[in-house]
Amino acid sequence: PQTKPQVQKPQVEKRKQIDNHQNHAIATYACIEYIICIIYLVLQGVGDGIQPLLSRYYGEKNTTVLQSTRKMAYGFALLLAFIGCIFMYLGRWHIGQLFGASYQVNIQTGKAMPIFLLSIPFVAITRVATASFYATEKHVLSYILTFVEPVFMFVLMLILPLLYPEQIMIWWSTTLARIASALLAIVLQKKRS
Repeated sequence: PQTKPQVQKPQVEKRKQIDNHQNHAIATYACIEYIICIIYLVLQGVGDGIQPLLSRYYGEKNTTVLQSTRKMAYGFALLLAFIGCIFMYLGRWHIGQLFGASYQVNIQTGKAMPIFLLSIPFVAITRVATASFYATEKHVLSYILTFVEPVFMFVLMLILPLLYPEQIMIWWSTTLARIASALLAIVLQKKRS
């Protein structure tokens, strides 16, 4: 008669721990992204709101007003980004509770939130730059900024965990990709101004 292979109990327990850790990491990331999405939408609104004005001044060839309006948009987006970051930072220990997450996920959300908040001012820069390029008929640059962030993120997700094999490096890859995108936006804006 055939007998079932014996599974060692430590292997089963280790697998349960790994599954549990992965589930907590996914739930933590979901809580963070759901709440940070509010700031992203506000920043997207700044970009969408400024685009028609920039288009108008570009069409009128009024570069002085175009540049001052663009600077105002950057300043306003950064102000909103910092205000949003302050509120999110102060409430970081309650975000998991807001979504009904477990105690462990809530704690992990509070611990990881500052990593993601670091990227918010850089997202503000990218959103305004993308809208600015689109409004001034530099569509290719707008598309580059739109699609380069996921590429940066993918590359960093492949590289960073090799340097330090922990979940936190995946989270850092998101933040670093957004910082790199903003730096690229600044360089492109300087070259095209």
